[in-house]
Amino acid sequence: MAAGSLGVPSAFAADDTIRIGYLTHRTGPFAPFAEADAFILDNANKALAGGLSIGGKKYKVEFVPRDDQSNPDRQSNLAAELINKEGIDLMLGQATIGPGIAQQCEVNGVPCITTMSPWQAWMFPMKGDPAKGFKNVFHFFWGIDDIANVYLDIWKDLKLPKVLGSAFENTLPGNAMGDLKMGMPGAFAKAGYKVVDIGKFSADTDDFSAQIQAFKKERVEIVTGLFAPPQWASFVKQSAQMGFKPKVMTIAKALLFPGGVQALGKSAHGMSTEIWWSPAYPFKSSLTGQTARQLADAYMASTKKEWTQPIGVMHALVEVGIAALKASGNPKDPQKVADAIRSMKQETVIGRLDFAGSGIKNVSKIRCVGGQWVIDAKGKLDIVVTHNGTAPEIPVQRKFELLGA
Repeated sequence: MAAGSLGVPSAFAADDTIRIGYLTHRTGPFAPFAEADAFILDNANKALAGGLSIGGKKYKVEFVPRDDQSNPDRQSNLAAELINKEGIDLMLGQATIGPGIAQQCEVNGVPCITTMSPWQAWMFPMKGDPAKGFKNVFHFFWGIDDIANVYLDIWKDLKLPKVLGSAFENTLPGNAMGDLKMGMPGAFAKAGYKVVDIGKFSADTDDFSAQIQAFKKERVEIVTGLFAPPQWASFVKQSAQMGFKPKVMTIAKALLFPGGVQALGKSAHGMSTEIWWSPAYPFKSSLTGQTARQLADAYMASTKKEWTQPIGVMHALVEVGIAALKASGNPKDPQKVADAIRSMKQETVIGRLDFAGSGIKNVSKIRCVGGQWVIDAKGKLDIVVTHNGTAPEIPVQRKFELLGA
């Protein structure tokens, strides 16, 4: 697909074309986060086929997509290439593997919006200050505290001992989220839970017997942490082998994508996690007018795949990028585009993004709720909203069940 080519009038001069860098993890270990790229860009190109009218002038919009292959060094190099060789006016990207995109844009004075990483893991590696922010770069996603609050919301009415088994992988996000003081376990301890944690596990391990033994010894009924899908599958299998049967498993990352959950078979029924977008969200796109349900249905019809949470977030990334260009009055003036993002409050398919009023400079938080995977009699897998204390405007779909209930 030629980016930006669908039905766009050809009578545009070079300076009448807005070029948007789109840098994501199309391949490599983080490819599931960019699975919807082709669909999202196709959707955006159709919506922008007639061009954009800004400040009394009409512009063609052209996306310039690149695949960083889930490699931080390649990501940084591609960001520099998009800036220096492709002459982009705006950068959009994924920060799952680090803030390399933003670092290049900040140095080179290019307005940039990224997503798909806790805002702390984006800001602090760049030595950023939430009270001061940056000149050119912006980010939206949830914070580590937000996910901790979602998990506490899931557990708040459980009539179980407040003893928590905690296991986080030894990676950048795992270390940030799993920090015993500043991360999620610290928040759980403050909420009155006894946290059983024997330290981070290697991201490539397949032996969780030490964690399971510690959890059994302390009579843990709730397990939480951050796992990749293969490691979580090993943990679940070994727990069954060792006779460890907790009532609740609330896990980050491993329970994000249908493929990883499907591999768990029937044992996935009742496992819980955060939801940061779903077809149940009561919002619609500012770019296409689609509701969350319509967007998910369009994706499934187009790709023959199940919807996944990044679809809404990446669609919203394009929404805020286009909204910033329109609000700038001059999309060729990087300072005006950056200032438009800085003051932005924009409705999107994931809800309102508010860079101006978040309390964190250059950051907008997103809504998260609690959910649970369910498998019906035909083996159909779905994740449904069970708790909305953190975002009451998102409707609950089903009552929470304990594992094995």
